[in-house]
Amino acid sequence: MSEENFFVNKFLYFQEKNRDDYFYDSLIYVFEHNQQGALGIVMNKIIPISENIIFKSLKITADVERKNLLNGGPVDMNKLFVIHNQSDHKESLIVQDGLCLTSNIDVIESIGNGTFGGSYRLALGYCGWDAGQLEHEASKNSWLILDTPSDVIFNKKPEELVRSISGKVGYDIDKIQNSEIITKH
Repeated sequence: MSEENFFVNKFLYFQEKNRDDYFYDSLIYVFEHNQQGALGIVMNKIIPISENIIFKSLKITADVERKNLLNGGPVDMNKLFVIHNQSDHKESLIVQDGLCLTSNIDVIESIGNGTFGGSYRLALGYCGWDAGQLEHEASKNSWLILDTPSDVIFNKKPEELVRSISGKVGYDIDKIQNSEIITKH
């Protein structure tokens, strides 16, 4: 498989309109995609829990009211991830010209105590695909693949991301539907 077929540093938007599907209306940022599989985080869905609850459970003093957590995906839903823009944190998965991902406790502590120097979002869980699975789903038009600047996740509330990215690409991404469903004869 050639490098250009991988979706690292791209957003995926789920095109199928089944409201019962876990990924319905999900906007996922892809951190890793290679021949072994893919890893991403849902960026537009929240868990209505303050970050302070997480900090308190980790015994990190944080008394400032914080953002809600992202519902990052159905895999490892009890694991906390930090999506950030500080590529100097060596323990992070660093996407060239994109976002960074870590679950390092030192980074979490620096966020909690207010010494973290960059932008961030916290997420519980992630999305994972086995080798070839994401490529297969993309070939079936389950995912709309969007190449748009990733820093939008820090500038907009999660619930505003679909509309914001729609404005950047020039069409309403939530109106696009899986063509296999539409064109069956």
